[in-house]
Amino acid sequence: MGVPWVGTLVITFLAFAAFCYGSDLDFDGDMSLRVDHSLDMGETWEQRGTLSLSKSRSSIPTLNQGPLSTESLEKIANLCTENQYYLIKVSGDGVDEMQSYASACTLIASGLADHLTIVLDWRANPVAANLAARNVPKAGGHSSGKLDTRVQVLNMENGPTPDTAAYIQKMEEEKSRKLSGDKQDNRSFFAKYWMYIVPLCIIMLINSAGAPENGGGAPAR
Repeated sequence: MGVPWVGTLVITFLAFAAFCYGSDLDFDGDMSLRVDHSLDMGETWEQRGTLSLSKSRSSIPTLNQGPLSTESLEKIANLCTENQYYLIKVSGDGVDEMQSYASACTLIASGLADHLTIVLDWRANPVAANLAARNVPKAGGHSSGKLDTRVQVLNMENGPTPDTAAYIQKMEEEKSRKLSGDKQDNRSFFAKYWMYIVPLCIIMLINSAGAPENGGGAPAR
């Protein structure tokens, strides 16, 4: 027989570890990321702005960027004419390069209003970037020449915490039943004795089929 408290100790340790990793973690530290864009489908890149954000969940990111030049606006219009894409990439110290894109025509139709999403892992390090044009009613142009960007930071969400207390209770109940020899059979009557009932029914059917037919009258003389 194994030592009963070993299983309980292991489960308790796993429950404690799940609680620690399932807690809402909040990290400190500021980050400065460089945002570049490409107006020729990735052949060349130029700096678009600087994104400042904190690893804290309550922080608000800020993107510092200037207006686009007339040449840049013309290049975006040319991308739209050729049905191509406006590309961006985000990089920084200790951060892998992250790229995304949006339709140049959609960006122009929104009046250069876009939405930049930065995804953080469980350690609050950037792992992905996503760019999308915003749906701005009655935009239809870019006369100001300035990108109207909204930045969103997505933190990794915690999954559901396992119900370890109920699991431990279930294991203790099963262990108690095994120790007490409680093996009550809750099956129905037919489920318990079908192997006797079925042969008996077959024998009765065979006997009834082989019996002589009665009811015929004696022949008239």
